[in-house]
Amino acid sequence: MNVYKFAEVPVGIEFRGKYFEKKSMEYLAEGETPKFCISVNLQDLMYEQEHAEDNTRYPQDYLEYIAIYRKFCEKVLDYGVVLCHGSVVEYKGNAYMFTAPSGTGKSTHARLWRENFGEDVIMINDDKPLLKFKEDGVYAYGTPWDGKHCLSTNRCAKLAGICFLHQAETNHIERIGADKSVELLMNQIYRPQDAKAILKTLDYGDMLLKEVPMYSMGCNISKEAAQMAYDAMKNE
Repeated sequence: MNVYKFAEVPVGIEFRGKYFEKKSMEYLAEGETPKFCISVNLQDLMYEQEHAEDNTRYPQDYLEYIAIYRKFCEKVLDYGVVLCHGSVVEYKGNAYMFTAPSGTGKSTHARLWRENFGEDVIMINDDKPLLKFKEDGVYAYGTPWDGKHCLSTNRCAKLAGICFLHQAETNHIERIGADKSVELLMNQIYRPQDAKAILKTLDYGDMLLKEVPMYSMGCNISKEAAQMAYDAMKNE
């Protein structure tokens, strides 16, 4: 069993396959005392295969990697941390999250930020970042669960805004309130299976709506979309 640290929470993880080990090397936290421990059994692997989004038969070490993610998400709620599906970039010290249903273009939009602003943009995570609640706000953290493009960094930045994307011929962005963003947000937050954990997740969603500005953005594949998003979100 090795100890890793995700979103400042040390966790002991027992694994057998090489996939998780390779993906998580920069998160090793040797010498730290874990807050909790995780292990995966055959039943967990079967669950992940049965609930895969397509009919692909995945190797066991990849299923283990996903099963660890799921168990971690269930337990880390007790430490003020929730996982949200989205792409997070860091620019000028702040983090900006772009989220949408799979295939809508969140990774593409994050790439436009890197192309438009160059090396000043750091990819925190391109698929499954962690959000941690602190006294001075909400912070976004990288994780080894970083999507098909494998873009992530073991770092954090204060979250300046969450933007819900949809495709459009012309670029436009507007600030939205809780009434319009609550369903969009909860569709992208990891939803645990335990009833008490679900209630806690709902509380975190409510906190996010109160503490982090929310935006709706229609965009095309242009660098102007990235500039427009930053100009709108930086002012908050």
